[in-house]
Amino acid sequence: MFSPPQVVLQGHVRLRLTGIVSEDPLVASVEWVKDKPFDGENDVLKATLLEAVSTMQNLMMLSPFFREGISQFLQSGGSLFPPQVGDCGIGLSTADGLTQQQGLEELDVLKRLNMALTLLKKDLDIYKLQASIAKAIDEKISGEQRKFLLMEQLKAIKKELGLEADDKTALTAKFRERLKEYKDGVPEHVLQVIEEEMTKLQMLEASSSEFNVTRNYLDWLTSIPWGQYSKENFDVRRAQKILDEDHYGLTDVKERILEFIAVGRLRGSVQGKIICLSGPPGVGKTSIGKSIAKALNRKFFRFSVGGLSDVAEIKGHRRTYVGAMPGKMVQCLKSTGTANPLVLIDEIDKLGRGHAGDPASALLELLDPEQNANFLDHYLDVPIDLSKVLFVCTANVVETIPGPLLDRMEVIRLVGYISDEKMHIARDYLEPNARTGSGIKPEQARITETALSVLIETYCREAGVRNLQKHIEKIYRKIALKLVSKDAEIREKMKVVSVPTGTDEDFSRPAAEVDDKAEDKIKDDECLESHERENVKDEDQLKSHEVSSEVSSEVSSEASSEVSAEVSSEASLEREPNEKETEEQDSTSSDGNAISQDSEELQTPKSDENENVLSDGKAEKNVDEMHHLLRSGVMDKSSIHGTNMEEASDKDVNNPEDSSEIKHESVDDSVSEEPSIEEILKDVEMIVVDETNLSEYVGNAVFQSDRIYDQTPVGVVMGLAWTAMGGSTLYVETTKIDEGEGKGALQLTGQLGDVMRESASIAHTVSRAILREKEPTNSFFRDTSLHLHVPAGATPKDGPSAGCTMITSLLSVAMNKEVKKDVAMTGEVTLTGRILPIGGVKEKTIAARRSGVKTLIFPKANQPDFDELSSHIKEEFDVHFVEHYMEIFKIAFGEESRNSEASLSAAESCSTSTEQ
Repeated sequence: MFSPPQVVLQGHVRLRLTGIVSEDPLVASVEWVKDKPFDGENDVLKATLLEAVSTMQNLMMLSPFFREGISQFLQSGGSLFPPQVGDCGIGLSTADGLTQQQGLEELDVLKRLNMALTLLKKDLDIYKLQASIAKAIDEKISGEQRKFLLMEQLKAIKKELGLEADDKTALTAKFRERLKEYKDGVPEHVLQVIEEEMTKLQMLEASSSEFNVTRNYLDWLTSIPWGQYSKENFDVRRAQKILDEDHYGLTDVKERILEFIAVGRLRGSVQGKIICLSGPPGVGKTSIGKSIAKALNRKFFRFSVGGLSDVAEIKGHRRTYVGAMPGKMVQCLKSTGTANPLVLIDEIDKLGRGHAGDPASALLELLDPEQNANFLDHYLDVPIDLSKVLFVCTANVVETIPGPLLDRMEVIRLVGYISDEKMHIARDYLEPNARTGSGIKPEQARITETALSVLIETYCREAGVRNLQKHIEKIYRKIALKLVSKDAEIREKMKVVSVPTGTDEDFSRPAAEVDDKAEDKIKDDECLESHERENVKDEDQLKSHEVSSEVSSEVSSEASSEVSAEVSSEASLEREPNEKETEEQDSTSSDGNAISQDSEELQTPKSDENENVLSDGKAEKNVDEMHHLLRSGVMDKSSIHGTNMEEASDKDVNNPEDSSEIKHESVDDSVSEEPSIEEILKDVEMIVVDETNLSEYVGNAVFQSDRIYDQTPVGVVMGLAWTAMGGSTLYVETTKIDEGEGKGALQLTGQLGDVMRESASIAHTVSRAILREKEPTNSFFRDTSLHLHVPAGATPKDGPSAGCTMITSLLSVAMNKEVKKDVAMTGEVTLTGRILPIGGVKEKTIAARRSGVKTLIFPKANQPDFDELSSHIKEEFDVHFVEHYMEIFKIAFGEESRNSEASLSAAESCSTSTEQ
């Protein structure tokens, strides 16, 4: 295959195309274009030529392209003839084609040479910049290479001299150094694994992935505190003090911890335990874990398992996975540095379950005292002793915790706080912490106990105190905003008070009125000064009065001296010496306590316009302003005057211009020393939040009274319920909707669950039996359709404990009789009328106390639970413990019932007839 022919053309003269003769073959007519004549001896031309040649030489050193181009130019017969140099420079430049064409078409040799020089200079700058960049990069690369080479040489030299080992040897030495700290605590089987891994590490290349895996594995193995334990404190009194300082109440938890410490005191050592704190949100479950660790002098570690669905988070990943890590317990031991920390497992009732396994099942080994002495983490793959670890779990409800896991824990129930307990917590813990956290001092603001009580009853009725804490913090945030706004307002007033410079415009008035106390005091001082002025009649008295005023009170003498000096220097230049104005001037001079007869001699004739006349009212207002600032402590004497008042007074009288200079200096001094916010707010009245203005800070009340009825009407009975949020009252309402023979039926509403609907059916059956026994001729239930409703229809309800309440409500309608006032009851009922125990005794008791209940009815089996309650919770209650519903009937309706055996037989016969 032949390559196309190539032609090299070399120009000798300039030609201009004038026309096309033929296109095939291509023939054109041209004309010879000659340069304009030039003087080769012209100095400018010579200088330009030499500069162009010099520039081309520089370019040859920087650019191979220019070097090659100029070489070809010289080889082809080129010379230093000015036209040729210009053509060569333009042709070799990196300018665009249009610019080069314009330069080559220029027939004036000097102009063409100048254009070539300009283009060459631009190229020279570009190549210099390129050379500097290349040099910097080369220096950087060569420097790094040199440093690397020297470091490698240094390593080799140190290794030859035995001064430093290689990376693998250094790692091994580091791991062995760690093991020295746990020399006696590392089990033999763990030491064997560590030695094997170290030997393996020495055989691996540092660049291999297995090297990093082995290194990380040894790092974790040697970081675990084998056999290292915190020295525990078995001082029961100290522990009691710490627990009481951090938490109010929580008696059950505190007693259990003290028991734990007492056992350790007697044995000399303690074993790990698993405690589960169950209760509503905000009662202090998580925070008490820290207090327990502090009381026991143990390290604290917390991790939450709420929503956890991966077993590897607890037991670790296999080492074969990329980025594998040990589980939380191994991380806990490394983080705390001891083998006996207190581990808080939060939200254990909210464990998840996913494709990666069941974390609840993984916790079985961790929380079993018989198994966790040899806990096996998937990553480490060696047994770890966790028997000395104290586990504290938290949960809102224990019903969602798997049975085998719950069986391994000792459950301590934390119920909601009553109002008295919340008041103690708010007053002693929450309110001081919120005030300190907001940067407010005790003398600046406070919340009254009445306001806290209203806040607890109508805003924060939850079982815990977390919401109460949020509201108290909200109050103090708003107080902080008020204080900062007040600070800005006072500073603005201070800026408004300016110092006069001899013109009427320089006297400024404050933007707001001074406080009443300051005004009263200023008025008293002014009255005293006015009385003294009336007694001053001649020059000698005036001078003696001036001397006495200088040693009088600091505030009135020094503040008024400033104003008198101003009057002396300005008013004396404007007023004519008529009788009236002379009296006014004397009055003004007396106010300032600093003007003598000499100042009157300085007066000049009155000008045509009274532009600079200072009225007495203006002077008095400035006196008021300075009096107030001095008395309030915002400004002091030095900030107003900046010099000795006696010297200033003398200068004011003898030389008004000096007075003006003194005043200007005082302004600079007062502005430069701006008072702090503490100084500004020290005289501000304390902000007190009470029940009258509480809504300004937290809005309108959220809760009304739990009690819907002061006196329950026929068919309405107050029951008691409890949830994870605490206890509450639960009304049961029954009314008849249709009557007629054989129309007896029961309709249920109120979002009742299956268990509660079954309780309603049982209550309907038992009510029939009791009514038949009490009033044999009454056919109410057989001929009346009833509607039973539990209010708060948007809230789902379930459970069997409302059985006795439903029976009482049905019987109230059937007998058309109201239930005794201030009675609340709870208890599961059977078809035979027996009352079975229920849960949440404390929560329900707290709810009854909050609603003003006087009489409580509980199942007999719950009496031990009630007896365990604190006296301040169960006091003022008339409590009845019942085994059969007929005892409730007697209490609720105030009637003597027949003996329980007759009632029981009636209920049993009803049950038998129902089954048939």
